[in-house]
Amino acid sequence: MFKRKLYCSNCNREIQGGEEINAKMKAPEKIIMVEIKAYLKKNSKIICKNCIDDSK
Repeated sequence: MFKRKLYCSNCNREIQGGEEINAKMKAPEKIIMVEIKAYLKKNSKIICKNCIDDSK
């Protein structure tokens, strides 16, 4: 398997497994998504919990 890394769009920090994130994205057109991480990386803006807390 390939390891796909996700990064925060604001601070560019790597997202760790199990970490809470917010992702702004369009709804997928296909019913089945095989690789969720690949879809998130390609079609969303990921924001880590630290950046969300800092903006409040």
